[in-house]
Amino acid sequence: MGGSQMNALELARQMGDQGHELVVFAPDGELVELASAWGLEVARAPVAHSWPSMRNMVALDRLVRERAIDVAHAYEWGPAVELAFGSHLLRRTPLVVSVMSMDVPAHIPTHLPLILGTRNLIATQIGLRPDLQLIEPPVDTTTNSPTDAVTSRGRWRFRTDEIVISVVCRLVTEHEKVQGVLAAIDTVDTLADSHPVRLLIVGDGEGLEQVRARANAVNSRRGAETVIVTGRLLDPREAYDAADIMFGMGGSAIKSIAFGKPLVVQGSGGFWRLLDESSLPIFLEQGWFGHGGGGTSDLIRELRKLLDNEDHRSRLGALGRSIAVERFSLLSASSRLEEIYRTAVDAPTVAAAKSLSLGQSAIELAKYKTVMGSRRVRTSMLRRKSTAPPAGGHHEDRR
Repeated sequence: MGGSQMNALELARQMGDQGHELVVFAPDGELVELASAWGLEVARAPVAHSWPSMRNMVALDRLVRERAIDVAHAYEWGPAVELAFGSHLLRRTPLVVSVMSMDVPAHIPTHLPLILGTRNLIATQIGLRPDLQLIEPPVDTTTNSPTDAVTSRGRWRFRTDEIVISVVCRLVTEHEKVQGVLAAIDTVDTLADSHPVRLLIVGDGEGLEQVRARANAVNSRRGAETVIVTGRLLDPREAYDAADIMFGMGGSAIKSIAFGKPLVVQGSGGFWRLLDESSLPIFLEQGWFGHGGGGTSDLIRELRKLLDNEDHRSRLGALGRSIAVERFSLLSASSRLEEIYRTAVDAPTVAAAKSLSLGQSAIELAKYKTVMGSRRVRTSMLRRKSTAPPAGGHHEDRR
């Protein structure tokens, strides 16, 4: 349940509204319920989180054949590889790939039309891939908009005088998301000495228990629920609407501004920066992310600009909302996507270019699998070493 997956579903729903027939191929999970509620047909992938899967490739090829699919759209590298070496190779099914991550894996075949989410990322691929397209992460600005903040705040019993800072994200180490959430907990703990601040954290992932432990420690020390950790919410709109200030990256950052909330953008390496007139051109160019900074001290500095100035919060919230509507609307993105699909169907790939691209992709995929396999072995060995009893020592037999 990440930004790329939500983008896929929201765009699919919009394309369906424009008269196209769609089938979503995906493993079982929380978003299947959402897709069904939106009226999207879902074909279940037999294998999840393990790419490439021969079972998935066979199921995909059967789906493409039986439904006479005109064009396939793969989100991220796993489905891209499965389709590229499956129906695209065997049946010449046109294939489009979207990568909403912060980098482009080398094992995605280079001959395929590639949709990226930032101008900076496009620039890194010029000369490497002949067909690059830009669709900045879209947001449904009708569904994601300011509604009833009083009711939303009431869900978590926030007082009117409290300043609520919210984040909605996957609690994973990828792009240092969970590290940023932990830093935010420490920051709110510091700011709570002088301001009536509370932190609302929505999301799930490998770091959830670590986040809960840090939040519980702060709450216990303060004798109050300063930090609330909800876990995953299938519909997190109330968490956006209840906030006075948001922080986040990528698609969550764009949804934050769609709700008219002032936004502090999180990145890696301690990056935190407030969205305002001076930083807007940077984020429009490089995406809603950044690299390197002062960590917690930077976050405290950016939040202090907002905590004592409600007018400033309102002004920046209005700025963000206007940007979301003008530049990141779902309707605009779906129209652009429709053009990309039509071009892919009308312009078949040159056979020689396809063969060379797929061959190189296979080599790069083998390298990637080797590296990842070596990392898993090293991690497993370190874990076993850390849990082994000391040499010459004794341990209790718990059989």
